[in-house]
Amino acid sequence: MFDGAWLWEEYISLLIEDHFYHPKNKNGTGAQRLFGGHAGLIYPDFISKNSETIVIADAKYKPVDHIGNKDYLQVLAYMFRFDAKTGYYLYPKTTEDEDKTLWMNKGVTYESNVMPRDDISVTKRGLRIPVEAKSYEEFVSLMQISENRFQFVFCR
Repeated sequence: MFDGAWLWEEYISLLIEDHFYHPKNKNGTGAQRLFGGHAGLIYPDFISKNSETIVIADAKYKPVDHIGNKDYLQVLAYMFRFDAKTGYYLYPKTTEDEDKTLWMNKGVTYESNVMPRDDISVTKRGLRIPVEAKSYEEFVSLMQISENRFQFVFCR
């Protein structure tokens, strides 16, 4: 038995480690706090190393349609804590679907003034796993292409 979600997170870390810190809750390194006085222990999956434009990323080992409410709250709390305007969910996919960017709303439903902000977003970014490969060699080749496409966003 193995922890697939943990393995996915560690794999993603290898792909983006040049651009992101990777706190590790399994061994207790890189712990962060939501509040002063040592309150609110958190372990965001990834915090960008670019201190001028902080990005938070969260590895999710589940289908994109299952990334929802609690996941949103978690990443938004991390983004708020680190003054990040951009967040990512990093998940495995088997299709060529495009990234889906969600823009944070502002306004109140009771006042009928809800509209998307243009400064805070969370993007669902999938790493395509080539399930159609006919051989191990073909899989490796296609996987390298997928990894390069996936990394491109973080290398700019």
